Amino acid sequence: MMKTLTTFFIALFASQVAQAKNLIIYFSQPENYTAEQLVDGVSGASKLIKNGEMLGANEYLAKEIQKTTGGELFRLETVKPYPTTHQPLLDYAQNEQRQNIKPELKALPNLDGVDTVFLVYPIWWYKAPMAWYSLLEQTDFSGKTIVPVVGHGGSRFSGTDRELKKLAPNAVVKDGFEAYLHKTVRADSEVEAELAAFLKENGYVK
Repeated sequence: MMKTLTTFFIALFASQVAQAKNLIIYFSQPENYTAEQLVDGVSGASKLIKNGEMLGANEYLAKEIQKTTGGELFRLETVKPYPTTHQPLLDYAQNEQRQNIKPELKALPNLDGVDTVFLVYPIWWYKAPMAWYSLLEQTDFSGKTIVPVVGHGGSRFSGTDRELKKLAPNAVVKDGFEAYLHKTVRADSEVEAELAAFLKENGYVK
């Protein structure tokens, strides 16, 4: 009888582990640069080129996470689109912050069966984008593990990792990963290696 119960609980645990999954939520707002403009030296912090493909900088990080951990990608998008040129985007983002505008989102992620959420976002004016706050205000992350991942131009997390713990108090917020992405417009093998090492060292591999 005891052996039968042990076998049952082992099978149940294995089933739960198999059903647990990763979700990679990312916010990426690539500006309207062409590949030629990027290569010619226009500031392309919001875009990177990998294998000839142009990716939003945080989309790039999200796909690298997926490559190592598996899981599904979910792009966080607002109903009202952001400007796609540099200065208007900066002004728009700053105005959202100053007026505490949390934009309406096109959709919210489905967290059913999700164990670990990788939350990938940029830093705008030393804060997370306001869409990030919309997500956290409208989504129940209770019982989930959240791993923040930031692509930045020198500001690192800017305290958003600590803020995340306050905004998702019933989740387990782990130490995150930050990547400086403004030194090149091409995929950075060093960043990719560091991100893969971080994921493996912390047990997030698929």
